[in-house]
Amino acid sequence: MEWDPTQFFREGVRLSVPFALLVLNQPINERAFAALKKHACFTVCADGGANRYYDLMKSQDKETSDLPSAILGDLDSILPSVRKHYDSLGVEIIHDPDQYSTDFTKCLKYLRANSATILQSTTHTGALLSGSTSKTGPQSSPRLDVLILGGLGGRVDQAFSQIHHLYTMSRHTGNDDSPGELYLISEESISFVLRKGRNVIQTPATRRPLSSSSDSAHAPTSNDNLSNTKSNINNDTDDLYYLEENIGILPASGPAVISTTGLEWDVSDWKTEMGGQISTSNHIRADVVTVETNEQVLFTAELAERFKAR
Repeated sequence: MEWDPTQFFREGVRLSVPFALLVLNQPINERAFAALKKHACFTVCADGGANRYYDLMKSQDKETSDLPSAILGDLDSILPSVRKHYDSLGVEIIHDPDQYSTDFTKCLKYLRANSATILQSTTHTGALLSGSTSKTGPQSSPRLDVLILGGLGGRVDQAFSQIHHLYTMSRHTGNDDSPGELYLISEESISFVLRKGRNVIQTPATRRPLSSSSDSAHAPTSNDNLSNTKSNINNDTDDLYYLEENIGILPASGPAVISTTGLEWDVSDWKTEMGGQISTSNHIRADVVTVETNEQVLFTAELAERFKAR
């Protein structure tokens, strides 16, 4: 499986797969949002996420011109004034009363069920390549990735819920009928679930030491071995960077055995599990990182400073 998490932020790049933005009822990372919104082909707010979206647009005097594509949920969190505002401007507001799923899940299911319609109706041609297909070949249906704007710095149970949903929904990706991958954009990071097997992650334009040779002899034996030792970082031309050097590979759903290349502390057939050894604060040392794993693991990379929440 190949991943290119920085493509969504890059200017002048036609995406191999278009994407939708999902705005949760969490503080919005305004810097990341500004970069991503330029390329998104659809924006859906999860219930109270509409309040967050409205407040952000109002602060920029864009509340009547920059509108979400849809608002969806049980609608118990959206403010009456915000609902009335968007309703008067023709924004689709969908009431889903299901009490056995969260607004987050409802939005993901909506995007998956309507991905073909969204792609056919979008006028944002810059986000969609002519003949864009899944990796299974030119005959496959177009795919729609989903970038989820939601912080992990608030309530712990909500943070774990978001990661849980990433895992749950990612189990259904990767087949011919899948509409795309899921990425979580938080205050400082982009995170996604790697699937079993070999994962190739493109990591161009990462800010890392000028001398970036990998020290593979220092494979981690515990979390303490992965201390963050920065030196000689090139801080010029910040606008050229998309990622900082720090990454983590977290076995959030259970024990896994991983092998890596392209990191400062690479490992081979290394068991990782909560309560045991985990790889945090490792460092990108190549333009391509590979992770081979026997189970799904969460990959998280630090965004460049210019994309972090203020």
